[in-house]
Amino acid sequence: MRYFPLMKKVALITWSGLLGGAESERLLLPHLAAAGVEPQIVDWRTAGVSLSAFDLVVLRSCWDYHLRGAEFTEWLLLTANSVPVLNDVKTVLWNRNKFYLGELAAMGIEIAPTVFVNGSGPITPSAWQEIRSWKKCVVKPAVSASAHKTWLLDGAAVPDENELKSKMEGEAFLIQQFIPEIETQGEISFIYIDGGYSHAVLKRPASGDFRVQKEHGGSAELLHPDSDLVDQANEIAVTVPQVRDSLYCRIDAVARSGKLVLMELELIEPELFLGLAEGTAERFARAISRRLM
Repeated sequence: MRYFPLMKKVALITWSGLLGGAESERLLLPHLAAAGVEPQIVDWRTAGVSLSAFDLVVLRSCWDYHLRGAEFTEWLLLTANSVPVLNDVKTVLWNRNKFYLGELAAMGIEIAPTVFVNGSGPITPSAWQEIRSWKKCVVKPAVSASAHKTWLLDGAAVPDENELKSKMEGEAFLIQQFIPEIETQGEISFIYIDGGYSHAVLKRPASGDFRVQKEHGGSAELLHPDSDLVDQANEIAVTVPQVRDSLYCRIDAVARSGKLVLMELELIEPELFLGLAEGTAERFARAISRRLM
């Protein structure tokens, strides 16, 4: 009697508002099946689903994780005890708090000028002087996604410290100088698969807005950036171990006079825009398949 190896099972993690997964997940399904992998799109909060039955869990469109921080962290740690999770749990926990940008700045990576505010610590007079010197600034929680609780303010009109902390409900937050090129040129997303550059997307905000996310009216289109910009993105990918070691990453940056200014590294649940670049869904499926070997 001949025995055939069982197909490996992969859970693609989504959230309750998108039970069928995002477009990128749906595009993955036939390519995973062709690679001998049985995929299933799973809401991370679904009761009664034993993820230990899977060979691999891949975080994809769990886009409510920042609204349920403690619950998500507990779920993530419990899941990782029974099945491998990608991206790696340590990377996810590091990336969820935007204070990681301070570490990257210390490594020599250019970020938007930023004041990091602990929920209980004071904002120093020198930091206030810097904030007031900015024409515009963005205030955002340290743990946030999809521009949640994010405001664009005139630098001279930033509320006082007590009001800011009240708005942020005592949580840590960032005050960043606004990069006007986001409005005039857009933000570039460089997508990496298995640590290697895959493709890029140009995201633009809707007229009169500063947020590039689709849910806020933003748009996205395939971009073929100048080789110099790709080289700069590759330098970030090589420098930051969390990028080069991960299954996927999105490097969001703005080009200012030919120099990339890093806005964020997206290592938890980024939209990878697999439908905009031919062959990328298949490439991502192959990368998942390799991780199962």
